[in-house]
Amino acid sequence: MGLDPLNKLLYALGLLMNQYSVVKIKSLNKNFKYNEGSFGSRSPRVGDIATIVEVYDSAFDLECSDENGFTLWLEIFEPSDAELELVCI
Repeated sequence: MGLDPLNKLLYALGLLMNQYSVVKIKSLNKNFKYNEGSFGSRSPRVGDIATIVEVYDSAFDLECSDENGFTLWLEIFEPSDAELELVCI
């Protein structure tokens, strides 16, 4: 995505992370473990495309779905947990 310099700065500061924005996981800094209490069928992976479904003060819920709309995973991310690329605001 080609963001202009101002929007790149706002994104880096977390100010463009809006509910229903779409992001791509570029790298993971946290090891998310899938277990029987997890929502979905697996844990997040680099390259996954996800939607921000809720924004909190210092975190946000990300949901990744398959082509049929079934949830692959739903996790709470803090800004330091991953490097994300904004796909759509």
